[in-house]
Amino acid sequence: MVIAGGGRVGFRVAEFFKQRGHSVTVIEQDPDRAHEQDSDDIEIVIDDATHPSVLSNVITEETTVIGALTDSDSTNLAVCLAAKTFQPDIRTVARITNADDEEFEQLVDEVVFPERASVKTAVNALSGSDVRTFEDVTGKMEVFDIRVAPESPIAGQFLDDADLPEGSLVISGAGGERTATSETRLEAGERYIIAADPAAADSVISAFRGE
Repeated sequence: MVIAGGGRVGFRVAEFFKQRGHSVTVIEQDPDRAHEQDSDDIEIVIDDATHPSVLSNVITEETTVIGALTDSDSTNLAVCLAAKTFQPDIRTVARITNADDEEFEQLVDEVVFPERASVKTAVNALSGSDVRTFEDVTGKMEVFDIRVAPESPIAGQFLDDADLPEGSLVISGAGGERTATSETRLEAGERYIIAADPAAADSVISAFRGE
């Protein structure tokens, strides 16, 4: 994952995904802002993300998503469009100031508007539709709804038999009709609400997605 813009939201989003076990690179033009961050686990590139040479160096075949989270709409759009030239299948998320400007939504995969944005809003935009973190949950525990992939080893298993990580709990189906029990079957293609400690979140997501 690549994040352009190392402000408060940018670095907190990077830390969120790093806790989930993702490799994250942050591109930040301001050296002072970059040096303020105390994280040995996140790669920080001090440069201008709009320069093609910078993007071509940080985007690899394994890069699946880029979030342009600077305070400039034009910069965010330029970064997303440039990223597509290096990795046509990359998912692009742009922070856009004007919530009424729908034309941006035609050029990037998802738009995040500052007046509604929180760290978890940006995380959801970058994650795509298969994993959605609940935005109003306080504290460090994650609560999210996630779809069981057909190739997941837990697909078709009863909850009592599923080998889920310690520190995680299946609460219910995403519809919330009933609480999950030991006899709840994890059906491929269905969504479930999960609570997990931060250390267990990545393993839970991997189990449900079959990664």
